[in-house]
Amino acid sequence: MFPTKILLATDGSAEAAVAEDAAAELANGTGSELCVVHVVSTAPELPYPHTTAKERSEAMLERRRLRGLAVLDARVRRIESELGGTVAASYYKEGKPEKETVVLGEEIEAGLIVVGGKRRPWYERMFSGAGVAERVTRGAGRPVLVAAESQPRREAARR
Repeated sequence: MFPTKILLATDGSAEAAVAEDAAAELANGTGSELCVVHVVSTAPELPYPHTTAKERSEAMLERRRLRGLAVLDARVRRIESELGGTVAASYYKEGKPEKETVVLGEEIEAGLIVVGGKRRPWYERMFSGAGVAERVTRGAGRPVLVAAESQPRREAARR
């Protein structure tokens, strides 16, 4: 049985583009609703000991918000024009990307969450910890599809 609602989490990256392709293809093939979310991290870049540093941090956050809205709009347009998909709803959220994606998936009762992932060597995962895709997978109480390129670009370029 196919999900009736698919939630695609995108950040505008190359990995997210792979997830967009997969989500649009799944939604088109199954007749599922496709919803898109973009989450802007609101964590301050640095602790701010001075008032001026806090103001700079708030200005940076405002720039991230504007850029986030532009990314969401561009990704929805790409899905609809280039991939032939129909986006039923788009959501802009602020906070921790993995948490907001999981919470929205529950709120809209998504049958599937689709995220982009990067294949990283074990030593990279060991030192940098889990990525957003892995944290969404662990936190979601529903199926999650992590879409990744079949072959990383730098390896493909060497061959």
